[in-house]
Formats: sequence, C-alpha cells, structure tokens
Amino acid sequence: MRKRARQFAGVVLPLVTIAVFATVLLMSFRQLTATQSTLRIELTQNMLWVISRAEAATLRLAEEAAWARPEDSVRVQQLLDVWFSRTQILLDEPQRARMIHLGFEQTLIALEAAEGHLEADLALLLTRDIAAKDRVQETLQPLGRELARAANRAMTAEWEDVGRQLDETATGMRQIALSLAVIAGAGLVLVLSLALTARASNRRAAQLQAERAFSQLLVSAGDRGIVAFDAAGRCSVWNGAMEALFGVRAAEALGRSPAEIAGFFATEHIAAMLQDITGGRARVAVDQSVFDRDGGEPHFVDLMGFPLRRDSQIMGAVLIASDVTERHDAQRELARHRDHLEIEVARRTEELDAALIRERASLDIYRNFAAMISHQFRTPLAVVDSSLQRLMRRGSAVDTAEIAERATRARGAVAQLLRLIESIFDAARLDAGQVTIDSRRIDIAALLARLMAHAEHDFAPIDFDARPSEDLTPVTGDATQIEHILLNLLSNARKYSDPGESIHVILAAKGRGASIVVANPGNIAAVDRPHVFERYYRGSRVEGVSGIGLGLYMARSLARIQGGDLVLLDTAPGTVAFELTLPSAGADGVQLHEGGGHAQT
Repeated sequence: MRKRARQFAGVVLPLVTIAVFATVLLMSFRQLTATQSTLRIELTQNMLWVISRAEAATLRLAEEAAWARPEDSVRVQQLLDVWFSRTQILLDEPQRARMIHLGFEQTLIALEAAEGHLEADLALLLTRDIAAKDRVQETLQPLGRELARAANRAMTAEWEDVGRQLDETATGMRQIALSLAVIAGAGLVLVLSLALTARASNRRAAQLQAERAFSQLLVSAGDRGIVAFDAAGRCSVWNGAMEALFGVRAAEALGRSPAEIAGFFATEHIAAMLQDITGGRARVAVDQSVFDRDGGEPHFVDLMGFPLRRDSQIMGAVLIASDVTERHDAQRELARHRDHLEIEVARRTEELDAALIRERASLDIYRNFAAMISHQFRTPLAVVDSSLQRLMRRGSAVDTAEIAERATRARGAVAQLLRLIESIFDAARLDAGQVTIDSRRIDIAALLARLMAHAEHDFAPIDFDARPSEDLTPVTGDATQIEHILLNLLSNARKYSDPGESIHVILAAKGRGASIVVANPGNIAAVDRPHVFERYYRGSRVEGVSGIGLGLYMARSLARIQGGDLVLLDTAPGTVAFELTLPSAGADGVQLHEGGGHAQT
C-alpha cells in the first residue's frame, strides 16, 4: 500500500506542478504583453514637440514679415516653406485628431484658412503694401498665441498620460514578480522531482546494465576461466579453463577461500580487487602474472570481476580470466622493436642535422667567398685595366717615367691579385689535408728576435718584449709556418692600426710551452668577435681595407696542426690582442703536453 502511494505521488505531483507552472507562465505572458502595451509611446502623445515647432515657425515668420524688404524675398520664402511644413504636420492625422481632442479645432481651421492667403499677402508685403503687412500680422499673431496655449495643454496632457502609465506599469510589475516567484517554486519542485526520479532510474539502469553485461560475459566466455565466490568468500564455481591456468583441480578449489586456492589471489593487488568487487564495484586487471606450482615462466592473464546481486544485496563475486601470454609477449617484442627504431631514428636525425649544419656552413662559406672574390679581385683588376688604358690612349706621347709608374702600379695590382689567389690555394690545401709539417726543436726567442729584425721595416714601430724566465724552454713546430702565423698577425695589426701607432709583441712562458701575444690599438665589435677565425668572414669595420678573410683562419689552423692554438684575448676597450701558444719540446725533440704525456713529432 505504501509503495503504491509513493508511485501515485511520484506521478500526480509532477503533473500538478506542471499544470500550475503552465498556468502561471501564461498569466505572466499576458501581463507582460499588457505592460508592453502600456509602455509603448503613441505617436499622438508626442504632440508637445510638433506644436512647439509650429509655434516657433509662426513667430519667426511674423517677426521677419514685420521688417521685410523687397531684397529679403528669399529669406521670407524660406521661412514660409518651414511654416507650411510645420503646420501641415498638425493638419495631418493623427496629430489633427489629437488637436481636436485637446480642444483646438478652431485653431486648425484658422491654419487651413491662413494657408490659402498667406503666401499672396507676403508677396504683396514685399512690394511695401501696408495693408498686406497688417493682414499678415493679424493672421500670424493670433495663431502664435493659440499654438502656445495648445503646447501648454499638450504638455499637461502628456504628463497625465505618463503618470497613469507608470501607475499601471508598477501594478503589472508587482503581478509579474509574484508570478515569477510562483514559477520559481514550481520549477524547484519539478527539479527535485526529476532529480529523485533520475536517481532511481539511474540506479535501476546501472543494475540492469551490470547484470546484462555479466550475462553476456558468461555467455561469451568460451574457453575463458570462470571462478565465483559466495557471500562468505568461498569458491562456488571453478571451470576447466581455470584448472589449466592455475594448475588447480576443481575438487581442490571448491569450498575454499581465494588465498587457500592459490597465492595469486593472496597478492595485495588481487586481494584489493576482490574486496572492491564484494563491495559492489566492477573491476578490471590486465597483464597479471600467474606462476605454476613447479615454477618456470609465468602466464599472463586479464581479469574482469563483477559483483553478484539479488535486488540491492550483494551475494558474491565472479571473476573471468583470459590467457593473454601470447599478446603480452608480442607487445614486449613490439616495444623492444619500437625502442630500437626510436634509437635509430634519433641517430639518423642527428646525422641529418649535422649534415644540414655542414651544408649551411658550406653555403655561407661559398656565399662569403663569392662576395669577397667579386669585391677584392675587382680592385687590382681595375688598377691594371686603368693603367693599360692610359698607356694605350696616350700612345707615343707617353714618356719613360709615366710608363714606369703605370707599369709599377699594374705590377703591384697583379702582385696583390696573386697574393689573394695564393691565400685561397693555401686554404684549399689546409681543407684537403695537404699541408706538410717539418716539426723540429725551435728556440722561439731567437726565431722571434730574428723575425722582428726583418719585419721592423714593414711593420715599424714594433715594441718587442721578451720576458726572461727560467721556464721558457724550446718549443717544437715548423719554423716556416710559425713565421707565417706571426707575419699574418703583424700584418693584421698594422692594417687595423693608425699610422705611427706601435704594435706590441710579448713572448713569455705558459705552462710547459710558450705564449706570443701580438697587440695593437683598435676595437673589434662584439658581434664580430665570435667569427674572426671563420673563413671569408670580414667584420663590420673593415671598409677600405684589403683582404678576403682567410688570414686568421689559416693562422689558427696552422697553429692547431702543430699542437698549439691561436685565440682572441679579452682585453680592455681600445686594444686588440691575439695569443699564439706553442707546445714545448724535450731534449730529444719530443713534444710535451700539459698532462705529462708526449707525442713523437
């Protein structure tokens, strides 16, 4: 009886609530419509503006007519047109009906009568007709007074209408607010009712879905293992597939707890899974390892567990086990191949990135090379060409001194061109590994002193500082190539120094080797410092200075070939310094290294 009453209330209460909801909603709609109609502004209620415009036009026309002269005919005609337009609005519907309602029907008649003769009287007035002027004033001044009275009465009537509309609107809004409150209450009742109904429906649907899924799994289990436990946790079903998976016969499993059947069910993860299932939750566990009693390689199973229900009471649990050993092995092999493939892809990607970097570097080198060649070769060729053209144009008029001067300039340009070509060939030989080294034991102090004596004529003034030290020992290397490096540094220092400024050369011991620093006044832009040793690179402050950007590249390459190095030092602003380091040699010419090892040169 109580269950039937609940069912009846669950049906009747929502229906009654919906009926109340629809009724109140309809009433609210009707009230809103009435309120909208009340708030709408009628065209006839905007009479104050129309009458005021007509009054203003009448007064302006009367004022202009009182002082009008023949030359004011255009101005008078414009004011007359405005007056006609303003009065015509009053004579048209619905303004005419509103004026009659306000009690000014005679004013409308006077306006219609004035329209008939006013234009003619104004035309006569402009001809200085005194009678016409009096008739115009007698017509317009009473109209102006009547229109002023009409405007006052229209304003009063509109304020009364607005007040009445506001009162009606306030009453309607109170009724609407009350209706909305009723609608909100009905909606709340509906929401609660629907929520309770949906909750009960979802509970029943979930239970039905679980039972249907369980039935379908039992039907489609096939060769899968099935084990069921009752409410006391004792095994009630143990099929043949479970015997094959766990090596336990049905007679040994039935009536026993999960932990007593096999250690697999006593593991923490599976025990927690069984506890959740008996608590009412379906659970799934994949790739669970199962070891035989005699050891060996494990099997892998997927488990699906469902609670057994009767109404709302849980009667036990059921597990369905599938042997997925082959799938697990295949996934493991696939993962191994995938890892190997990722390693190969990463390695190949690194190779391609390195090749791309090399290709971009080569493109930059060739681009800079082409730019430098086109710029640096053009100057000596232009000198040769201009000298030869001068000699050809002058012909027999050229004296011996001019021929010698032109020839000397041409030979100098050819020599510069040969030096550029030789620099390019030297760089190519370095890249191809065709530079040979005649490495010997060298007294670096004597070599540097001899070089300074010969170079003083070309690079003067030079301040040579050979700091005495007990640690300064002979070095090993190719004397010719060391001289080439030092001459390149001195030439570079002279090109980028002002005439008369000194070049400083300092020789000192550094570790087990020797350090030669060549410094000159000047600056290298911060953006250029990382690139000074790159092939064909020229800085931003070398305009008008010959060269193709190979000297420092070749100097550092030769230094490194001999086991030394050439670096740009960090100095104070206003000074540029390069340091050449060379390895020391033992008594037998063996090159010594910082770590104490040696290499035969």
